[in-house]
Amino acid sequence: MDSTKDRIGQRRSSTLTSIARDAIEQLIISGELSAGDRINESALAARFDISRGPIREACRSLEYAGLIRNVANHGAYVREMSLEEARELYEVRRALTALVGELLVERATDALIVELESLVESMDQAAKREDLDDYYQLNLQFHDTMMAHTGNSTLARYYDDTIKQLHLFRRRGLVQRGNLKASNAEHVAIVRAIAERDAERASRALRDHVMSGWRRMEQALAGTSHLS
Repeated sequence: MDSTKDRIGQRRSSTLTSIARDAIEQLIISGELSAGDRINESALAARFDISRGPIREACRSLEYAGLIRNVANHGAYVREMSLEEARELYEVRRALTALVGELLVERATDALIVELESLVESMDQAAKREDLDDYYQLNLQFHDTMMAHTGNSTLARYYDDTIKQLHLFRRRGLVQRGNLKASNAEHVAIVRAIAERDAERASRALRDHVMSGWRRMEQALAGTSHLS
């Protein structure tokens, strides 16, 4: 009987940790928690109506994912990533997304292409409104949708690990005026290449899109472009 209660308790703790992990990860993705911010365990526990234990375990898990840094006797902080670390991750993402393009040319259905075109249109409307939050979420959905239809779970796992860390940086490359439209023009080229079943062009369009994103982010961090 006690062992059953123990298992139930362990399962509940594991579930609460997963819920806390997903919630904290979403706060980082949304930008509510930024690089360098301290994770306030008490505030988050109260916000999610759970104890501090699952918050602490979630932070340990997110440290393995590269999103959080735990400092002995000081607590947990959203990871601050160097420009060199970000560049390396963008280069990995470039290689992974090139394969996404090749696989989608082989496996994309007409329904998927229609879905991608619809997302591109929604992003175009967000770009016209200069709505960064809406655009960013649609952008994530666009890339996640492509990945989900590659039919390759190993690729998806490596991609997900890379993208989670890039959330610490990616929004910065979109904040300058005109960058949303430039980004979405690249999406248009990607979908067109997939629809026309051109593997080489789809792969190149995705590689170019990733590295254009890197250059936009470099410019944002260097302050070479400014909102006016």
